Amino acid sequence: MEVEKGRNMSQIGGDGWAHFVARMHLTGGELISFNFRAERPKLAVIYLNLVEDDEDDEDDEDDEDDEDNEDPLDEDDEDPLHEAIVAQRTRLSEEEVSNLWDIIPPRADFVGVPFVTRLTNTMVDRHDMKLAKSIYVSYGIEPDEEGSAGLRLTARGSVTTCTYRVDTDGRTHLNSVGWKKFLGGKNLHVGQAILITIRNTNRPGLRMMILFDTI
Repeated sequence: MEVEKGRNMSQIGGDGWAHFVARMHLTGGELISFNFRAERPKLAVIYLNLVEDDEDDEDDEDDEDDEDNEDPLDEDDEDPLHEAIVAQRTRLSEEEVSNLWDIIPPRADFVGVPFVTRLTNTMVDRHDMKLAKSIYVSYGIEPDEEGSAGLRLTARGSVTTCTYRVDTDGRTHLNSVGWKKFLGGKNLHVGQAILITIRNTNRPGLRMMILFDTI
């Protein structure tokens, strides 16, 4: 982008800015975040999702890799993730935050609330994967719904079909067989930060497409 820095104001324009506006489908009124703390300055659109983190405790309270043992985000933290996505008690490094802004898709590409978490031992080794309550609420999944979803690592990855149901704790539970099949050969490991977005799909028999991006 072309940047013209003045004494009291800086202006951004040029073809790069026009491309950014078109890609993010900006129409006016969006909140733009300028981050100059990272090694590479970042400009990002913030979507205000007033959804609190509602992740329940994992079944095994002694598991060191459990989400329950993640450090909570500080309320005073200036990290824009507080308003951009639903964070599951996950603290990201500056490099990860920088990477995240590079992979968040345009708002028109996903439905509901995008969120970030770290893969736990429960998710990877025990093949037990549950999505936050905020996901099914924002996406419109019914409390007693069961169906099939497509799982994908990045938008260009192969699709794995996986059934799901809303568990008694209110979270969407992915079938362990389908989730294990998805993990096969993906080189995903415990502690890895991932961004999860849900998208509509026209594939027969699938209710939605769940995309996973490593951060």
